[in-house]
Amino acid sequence: MTVAESPFRVLFVCTGNICRSPQAERLLVAELARRGLGDATEVSSAGVAALVGNPMDPQAAAHTIGHGGNPGDHSARQVDASMIDAADLVLTMERTHRAAVVRMVPRASRYAFTLPEFVRLAVDLRDSGEAGQVGKSFGVPERMRWLVPEVAAQRGVSLPTAPEHDEVEDPYRRSEETYRRSAARVAAAVSALVEVIVDLGEIYR
Repeated sequence: MTVAESPFRVLFVCTGNICRSPQAERLLVAELARRGLGDATEVSSAGVAALVGNPMDPQAAAHTIGHGGNPGDHSARQVDASMIDAADLVLTMERTHRAAVVRMVPRASRYAFTLPEFVRLAVDLRDSGEAGQVGKSFGVPERMRWLVPEVAAQRGVSLPTAPEHDEVEDPYRRSEETYRRSAARVAAAVSALVEVIVDLGEIYR
């Protein structure tokens, strides 16, 4: 199997791997499947201080279901260098998570972002019209392998209004409203990401 034919691998990372990152994982899997794009991707999650073996937090799981995902048989994992090295894109929930990822695998600085940061930059890139350079391949892996370095090049060009806007707050053991707000942020980011992927495939249709 060539690189172009291999699935595009996305790794989500948060702290305990029981709230935000598995939520993003399951929502992305569900949304890609709904669009008929699931076979071209491999999506996983892990935590920088994982509660290894634990299922999703019950409140986070409930909100995952509410947004169309399936918490299923999730079991928390500790992120390690092999996971990061195997990924094509690492999406973290906080800047500290990204820093931890890059410390483990320095070359991941080129393909590790916070989830809101990546989505913000990808949407800006699409809306700028530069996405027209993606080419005539409609495959999700090709679209994403084109997109990641293009998004990385936008760092420092397009900035958030405040640094915390590029993060997803941690709801663990906080109020129900915090769980709701955090899940809504994850769901919106995942939805926007899939829209960009779909739009890249529509350019030449």
